[in-house]
Amino acid sequence: MREELEAVLQAHRVTPLPDGVDRASACDPELPSAEIVGWATLVAAGVPLSATEQDRLADTAANAFALIALLPVGARPYFARLGLIATLASALAVGAPAQR
Repeated sequence: MREELEAVLQAHRVTPLPDGVDRASACDPELPSAEIVGWATLVAAGVPLSATEQDRLADTAANAFALIALLPVGARPYFARLGLIATLASALAVGAPAQR
């Protein structure tokens, strides 16, 4: 599963943002997209998340796909990939002991 997460993260990094998604907002650390990628990068590197981070990531993963149908068609793959990243990272994070 770690290899799959790494592959999806790599695809996310090299895929251009869809029209209507502002790079500044996508990289804003206060937004879920930046948090998801940050947590997933840590998890992929084998860095344990704190219990609070694990809970927030699990909540984000659980809700990641809820609004995709409401988004413009061109932006859906970007957010679906973020949902997949959150889901994979959350599944891997649960297996690692929280230390931070």
